[in-house]
This record gives sequence, C-alpha cells and structure tokens, in this order.
Amino acid sequence: MTELNCVGDLCPLPVIKAKNTLESMEKGELLVLVDNEIAAQNLEKLASEKGCEYSVEQDADASIYRVSIKKTGGQEPSKNAPKVQTIVTITSDKMGEGDELLGHTLMKGFIYALSESDNPPEMVIFYNKGAFFTSADSECLDDLKTLEQKGVQIITCGACVDFYALKLSIGEITNMYSILEKLIAADKVIRP
Repeated sequence: MTELNCVGDLCPLPVIKAKNTLESMEKGELLVLVDNEIAAQNLEKLASEKGCEYSVEQDADASIYRVSIKKTGGQEPSKNAPKVQTIVTITSDKMGEGDELLGHTLMKGFIYALSESDNPPEMVIFYNKGAFFTSADSECLDDLKTLEQKGVQIITCGACVDFYALKLSIGEITNMYSILEKLIAADKVIRP
C-alpha cells in the first residue's frame, strides 16, 4: 500500500498528489491522509472519475480522514460527465466595479436572468466570494434551484466553502483541479 500524507495541504494539492500517484501505479491501494472533509470529498470524486473503488474513515478524534483508493488495473475513467459547452463562473458577490450595493444587485439580477434563460449554460461554477450564492443564507437559492431543474450543474469550490465557513445549500463541492479541467474543456466560459 502506498501512503500519501496530505495533512495541512490546501486544495488542490491532495487531489493532484493522489492523481499523480494513481497514474504512476499499475494497480494497488493508495491511502491518502487529509485533515478536512472537503479534501476527503474531493478525493472520493477523483477516485470515482478514475473508476477506482474507495472508502473514507475518520479517526476517532475527527481530525484526520483516511481515504483509501483501490486501483485494480484496466479501469476506465467515468464516462458519466457530458461534454460541457458553456460554463458561467461567478467569482464575486457583485458584478462590475463601482458601488458595492449596485454591484450586488446586478449580480443577483444576472443570476435571476440566467435562471429565466431559454438557453442556460450546462454548468455554473462558484468560487471566492461567489460561493456565498450557494450557501444557506443566499438570496438566490430559488433561482439556482430553477437552474438545477433545467439540468444546469451547480458546483462550488470546496476551499472557498471552508475559508468562508459556509454551509452549502445547493449543488456540489469541487476542487480547483477539477474546476481547471472543466474550464479547459469548455467551448465557452462566461464571467459576468
């Protein structure tokens, strides 16, 4: 068994280290130690995307997560993710420069307009202060639920959720490595 100690590593380091280690292995088991739930969830997603078996255990004192990833060889990456054509990135709680209140009002209006669009994007990614829009206190949850019902994937940066101590209320958590891959693969990226 190969062990990676990623305790103290910030996103996306645990995912990248695990990915590189898995790629260097023909088969076997990889144990990754991390110190937060978001990192453990991101490692689960990596394992799933790589077609590997995985399990997560939390130490008795709840400070360390032990993510076990089993590679048996010949696995095919998950084909579940459709090709993304258009991605919208929301990186702030306001739109444009100038008055903060106006900027916040404009961003809420943008998200509402997006939810009413007949041609919504395939994915909306929230990071930095944009992550507040997917949290429990968001004024835009109804609009985001409408987008989700239209088939739009809503994802939020896990490091941002941790940093701002947010409680995610819609969509799923992801990591910066995954965000990068999605942005590179997209045909069009819109940043309001």
